[in-house]
Amino acid sequence: MKHFRLLICLLCAVSFYACSYHHKLPRGIFAAPTAEERVNASVLVLSDKIAQKQFVLKDYHSQNSVHSYKIDLADGSLAAAADALATLFDKVEVNASKHANEYDYFAQLTYTVGNTKTDSMQSVQWFSGQPPILETRVMIEIYDVRTKQRVFSMFSARQNRVEMTDVSAAAQRVENKGTALFLPLTGPVYTQQFGDDLRYTLSRDLSECLTEISQTLERNRELFAPHTQNNVK
Repeated sequence: MKHFRLLICLLCAVSFYACSYHHKLPRGIFAAPTAEERVNASVLVLSDKIAQKQFVLKDYHSQNSVHSYKIDLADGSLAAAADALATLFDKVEVNASKHANEYDYFAQLTYTVGNTKTDSMQSVQWFSGQPPILETRVMIEIYDVRTKQRVFSMFSARQNRVEMTDVSAAAQRVENKGTALFLPLTGPVYTQQFGDDLRYTLSRDLSECLTEISQTLERNRELFAPHTQNNVK
């Protein structure tokens, strides 16, 4: 009887198995050539004006398990935005808005990631079929510190499906075909692999948006030259 009860408890425990993945958007994801002649000015990227601090995805593709993914966005996205602005400006740093008076300009990053099928940007759900399509939206606004007037605003967006590697796709198939008893083994493998794929997709799409933004910034560098006023091209 004791062994029978133990077996029942084990079956109940694995009948619905949950795995979680929690990681940060990495630093250093943006790389672009620096302008031949950079603008001799300093820019502060505001670290305390964050539109979305975390991206959450819940994966219900298996009937027996749920996988939860959390990617912290703030640190990596702010560093990437600073790297993009540094392709044109001599000095770019990330800090709180209270330090703005120490710079010539301050920049506000608005970076959000959501799903094209829902208005929510806090939690995306994936139930079956192909991985979800994520919509990345990036805007950088640059303000003159002295006048507090906006000098320039740049926007870029991407819509891409989460790119699964062969490893995560194989792990998913094994988990879906396996029994509930094997979920404690197959679940963590799949969660880790798909979480890495999700993190890669987020990093790639943000980098592509910032590349487009940095190119727009370079084309309009005259806006930041002293004592000149030009139309945005």
